[in-house]
Amino acid sequence: MNTATPARASSPSSPMPVGPDEGFTQQRFYSGDVLYTEGMPAHHLYVIKEGSVDLYMVREEKRVVVETLGPGQCFGVPAQLVNGRRGNNAAARSYCELYLVGHDTLESELAETPKFTRGLLRSLVERLEVAHELIATRVNYQPDILVYAQLLQLLGMAETGRPKNDVRGGSGPAVLASPLLTDVFTQARGLLGHSDVHIRNSIGKLLRLHLIRVDDENGSGKRVIFSPKDIVHQARRITEDHADTEKMSYEYVSVDEFAAMVDVDRSLLLKKLAGSEFSEDIFTFRKSEVVRLLNDKGKKFFADRKIKTPEQFTDVDDLVFADQKSLFDAVGRCDLYDLAKLLCSLEDEALRQKLLACLARSKREEVQQDMASMGAVDPMEVLQTGRTLVAAVREKMLGKMPG
Repeated sequence: MNTATPARASSPSSPMPVGPDEGFTQQRFYSGDVLYTEGMPAHHLYVIKEGSVDLYMVREEKRVVVETLGPGQCFGVPAQLVNGRRGNNAAARSYCELYLVGHDTLESELAETPKFTRGLLRSLVERLEVAHELIATRVNYQPDILVYAQLLQLLGMAETGRPKNDVRGGSGPAVLASPLLTDVFTQARGLLGHSDVHIRNSIGKLLRLHLIRVDDENGSGKRVIFSPKDIVHQARRITEDHADTEKMSYEYVSVDEFAAMVDVDRSLLLKKLAGSEFSEDIFTFRKSEVVRLLNDKGKKFFADRKIKTPEQFTDVDDLVFADQKSLFDAVGRCDLYDLAKLLCSLEDEALRQKLLACLARSKREEVQQDMASMGAVDPMEVLQTGRTLVAAVREKMLGKMPG
């Protein structure tokens, strides 16, 4: 249960001297933009001209910010210094202007650097990667206030000898526990692995919040006085009111949890994702799960669409599973100009050709001429035309199927 909080680096007193006159590329990024992800080839390093950038790592299905960098600081240097792979992920925390230093430039600079200095740089980068990994794997997502309240409750239960359900419930007067402060330090060191400074600060937080008091009435040593019955409930209420969002700002949520949060149907969210209606950085794919599916089912699994029955037809893209006779009948009843607008909006070339094949030669040529001269189309018009066509095909196929 060792913990490590994400580091936030301050801007250096003497920023790296990089400017546009030195021939480096400049790029702008907006808050939330992902610059790169772990494992990608590292073709250049970054220097922050303006704004801030989060470096984060995905561990145990959570995205942990390991460092926040500001103007003048550089990042994106692989352990090999050049031509390596990214050891973490980077995303713009705010609007950013960055210098991109290519590896050809970096190599020319390193060529003039003594071998000892290059080795020293490589060693520092490797140690930084190890430090980031430790932060990402050991970060504790529960606030310290709640962690120490739970520890004290266990110590209080052991002292008072009351069962856990009795400690939490009941309407009688609260029973106070008073373990020695030295015992609290000993247990926190052993169970949490915290330093004495960390423990002292955490106990201080509980004192300032009036969840505990520290007395030395009998001269037998300082004791922590609190109610085991109430302390966890009070700490949880405080942490909910003042959530430590910094640690959780990159936490994963499932599609079902996302749908519940925004009160939108799960299937609609997936359709909007497929239609590129959301920013890409909202969705993150679990690398371990992608690799597992790739090993178990091969690349074909990701390329092939799941076959749908007529009852499941909802979008124009589902018409790829329709039989040609039903399509021929439904397409024949469409207004040709509306059909041309619909075909212009399709990204699936195979589906476009399948729909065109349902037309007689003269009508097909007319539609193709309309498509060639088509300007911008109204997406709502296209959506309505698509829905009408899907409904007609679905009705035709279901009418032909035995009941």
